[in-house]
Amino acid sequence: MKIRITLLLLVLSLSQVFATNHIVQFGGSIGMAYSPSQINANVGDTITWQGDFSFHPLISISVPSGASSFSNSTGSSFSYVIAFEGTYNFQCSVHGFNGQIIAAGASGINSPSGEKEEINIFPTVTKGFLKITLPQGNENCFLEIRNAVGQPIMKVNLMANATNTVDLSGLYNGLYFVAIRTETELVKVVRVIKE
Repeated sequence: MKIRITLLLLVLSLSQVFATNHIVQFGGSIGMAYSPSQINANVGDTITWQGDFSFHPLISISVPSGASSFSNSTGSSFSYVIAFEGTYNFQCSVHGFNGQIIAAGASGINSPSGEKEEINIFPTVTKGFLKITLPQGNENCFLEIRNAVGQPIMKVNLMANATNTVDLSGLYNGLYFVAIRTETELVKVVRVIKE
């Protein structure tokens, strides 16, 4: 829970400076619909719904694993910060009209469908060192670290058939996207929190 709160606070603070605020309107002249009804967003972006929530209460139907659900039934504006990539479905709980958010990783790196599970990146919460086990057959891989808004921070060549150690102690505390890549392929992505 502490990690989720830390992550949410970090994303909230970064989103106010760097991320996009997507406006979704409903009710009034728009009627019983969300406009737009589908939003393409990035992790760190904010979604702000504007309309009469007492007449059209908002509720999330499904959210990605790890993400917080959301709902609102008062006021005329409600905001939600996207903390995890994936698909978020929402609706008016009284009238049933729907909307959807498709969120990509803030770094522009999405986890590929065929991740190589034998590659391990751990721990995902660390005060200093990150370890990467890279089995044989994964030559010419490197580690790329990006901050929560997608800016490249570090690039390190990795040795196959070994456990590689990367020192993160010089980085600011916060959320990072750690990717294992080759020059032509994204192999694996994980989120790491530096404490």
